[in-house]
Amino acid sequence: MNEYLKGFSLGSIIAALAITGCSSGQGSQGGDTPVKESGFVVSTEPVTLKFYVNVTRLSELEFQNYFVDPLKKKYPHITLQKLEGEIDKLVAAGDVPDLIMSDNDWHMPLKHLDLPMDLTELVKKSGLDLNVFLPESIQAIRNLDPKGGLEGIPLFLNTGALFYNKDLFDKFGVPYPKDGMLWSEVLELSRKLTRKENDVQYIGWDPRFPDHLISPYSQEFVDPKTNKALIDIPHYRKIFELFKQVYDQPGYIGPKNEYAYGPGGFVSTHILAMQADWVSKLVSDLLQAEAKGAAPNWDLATVPNFEDTVGKGRHALADMLIITKPSKYKEQAMQVIQMLTSQEHQIMMTRDARLTVMKDKEVQNQFGANNPSLKGKNIAAIYKYPPSKTPQPHIADKEVQTVIRNIRKEMAVGKKDINTVLREGQELADKKIAEMASMMK
Repeated sequence: MNEYLKGFSLGSIIAALAITGCSSGQGSQGGDTPVKESGFVVSTEPVTLKFYVNVTRLSELEFQNYFVDPLKKKYPHITLQKLEGEIDKLVAAGDVPDLIMSDNDWHMPLKHLDLPMDLTELVKKSGLDLNVFLPESIQAIRNLDPKGGLEGIPLFLNTGALFYNKDLFDKFGVPYPKDGMLWSEVLELSRKLTRKENDVQYIGWDPRFPDHLISPYSQEFVDPKTNKALIDIPHYRKIFELFKQVYDQPGYIGPKNEYAYGPGGFVSTHILAMQADWVSKLVSDLLQAEAKGAAPNWDLATVPNFEDTVGKGRHALADMLIITKPSKYKEQAMQVIQMLTSQEHQIMMTRDARLTVMKDKEVQNQFGANNPSLKGKNIAAIYKYPPSKTPQPHIADKEVQTVIRNIRKEMAVGKKDINTVLREGQELADKKIAEMASMMK
């Protein structure tokens, strides 16, 4: 844990964790017939694992198809109970999950609650082979622990891509986006597509969030040495200069001060021609719209870049499974992880358009095979660029990220200049970091 986190007091939350069994060991060894896999002996006594989904997207249908139903077949002694509510309130009330599905971008709040355990020894004991995973996904998780521990096992991958509405490009006679584009080229396309026709204002491109564009730089939100925000820096200056050019397009800012159009403008109203986003989220939205007959005629290309990040993907973002320190059933939780990360299971989920974390091309090539609407799409663009290194995490990352994202409105609606928004954003973020440090002493 970095120096900034060493002084944090967890107070009543840690007390709650202690009450719920932090020292409960590796799980009950009762039951009649232990299950043995590769030397991993686990009790078959019926157990209920509390399962919590933290910020990542998992529909009820996916929960049933990927978790509940397969468990009934493979491990009938294990039942998952899905918890609902805010994780800090659940923990404070003593209702602590055994297994958490989260991602590396949202790990620090869980770490602050002292929930994730280092799975290194349990991985060895269970025989789980980490070599089958994309190395970037494992490294992204190891990056969360200064000691290089493994506080989760990757389940799904997420990566960026540029999505576009083919019908709007056809309507205005503009060539489709292609792999390997620069953001400046995307802006030029946007200028040709941001126009009003038959009382409908079309928008060429919504750049979404500044932290999306900075991702290939592996840029931290907070300087780990000074505990100051990293907002008033050259990278964000370049990004906000690009945002200003987007907002300066005639017709881009709406009559009611609209300045952000995705994903609704792309998926639902079809007024947005291009949107770069995380693949898992937007593909899920598009497939749901497709089921209702309301999806645009879309395709995708590799995520665009600045000149000095050509060929780089967004930072490695992995949905992962975390076993908690207080769990009494750590070994049973590892059995769930083994099932979910098996090649057979990964192929099944990949065919449903979940991005696999496996480096096996046979698995990767199955992406979306169960969805006829994905046939003919440029699926190769998803895996074309390797993920960039994940930046050093900090407990205040999400506070700083929120400040950065709010700068968009200050520019688009408030008409503030770049120098002003960067200075004010830096000051506000530093104030929030100081307040967090004060509250956690």
